[in-house]
Amino acid sequence: MGLAALARPARPRAGRARLGRRTVYILPTREGLLLAPALAALLLLGLHYNNNAALAFTFLLASVAVVAILHTYRELAGVGIAAEPAGEAFAGGRQRFRLRLDGGGRPRRVRVAAGGVAAEVAVPAEGEAAAVLAVPAPRRGMLALGRVRLETTRPLGLFRAWGYAETGAEAVVYPRPAPPAGLPPGGAGEAEGGADAEGGGGAFHDLGRWRDGESLRRVHWPLAARGRGLHLKRFAAPAGGTLWLTWEAASGDAEARLARLCRWVLDAEAAGLAYGLALPGARIPPGRGAVHRRRCLERLGRWPR
Repeated sequence: MGLAALARPARPRAGRARLGRRTVYILPTREGLLLAPALAALLLLGLHYNNNAALAFTFLLASVAVVAILHTYRELAGVGIAAEPAGEAFAGGRQRFRLRLDGGGRPRRVRVAAGGVAAEVAVPAEGEAAAVLAVPAPRRGMLALGRVRLETTRPLGLFRAWGYAETGAEAVVYPRPAPPAGLPPGGAGEAEGGADAEGGGGAFHDLGRWRDGESLRRVHWPLAARGRGLHLKRFAAPAGGTLWLTWEAASGDAEARLARLCRWVLDAEAAGLAYGLALPGARIPPGRGAVHRRRCLERLGRWPR
């Protein structure tokens, strides 16, 4: 078990965690450790040769080191921190979190780190300073920022003070979009207005190569029977209608379907279409725009594993 697991983190209160007396730890840095034998050697030389100047210099350096402990501790104690998601992320990318720090009435310079990334922040005496950490998001679903480590070696670099803060920040990571392969045929039989199962009310547009993850329902089987390979029939979205992106229209396992639906949401939004999302036991009515897009992607990201 490492020191990080034993350390007591600062807990958020009213949305903000603040390092205090029981959550700041301090130890000498490598330079601080090298200072100890240097002082001991200087002290022995002063005593051996009865050199008052050497003794005075030794005690002066020792006093400075002791005072540095207090200043290093005060550089970190009292720092407040809050975090929130910034932007969106797809599986395999990075989720950005914005960290907002306040100095509690004192200017400070601290280093914040979480998820393997770090940033140096100069915190003003009044107001806040912000830092953005882009942490890896390897899988879809909820991603928690976790413990944030704050540390400083100011003012002399002889001691390192550090502490941990729990911010409670988390974000939804969307599925990794499948490769582009065209939109489904107007909802594969679920377009509003009684569309048929093949075209969903949309007009036939063209043929495209079938790719892994796409539904077999729209494969042009006569062409396949003639040995021309698998081609997919593409249909234009029904004019004035809505496009339903359904679980059944995709194929493959759950993750493959989510990836395909994610791609369809992005493509439908980019095309300016009104679209709805139909999952087993969940249904988001048709709409368009950034809010609707985010709602659909979050629903896909939260899908149970």
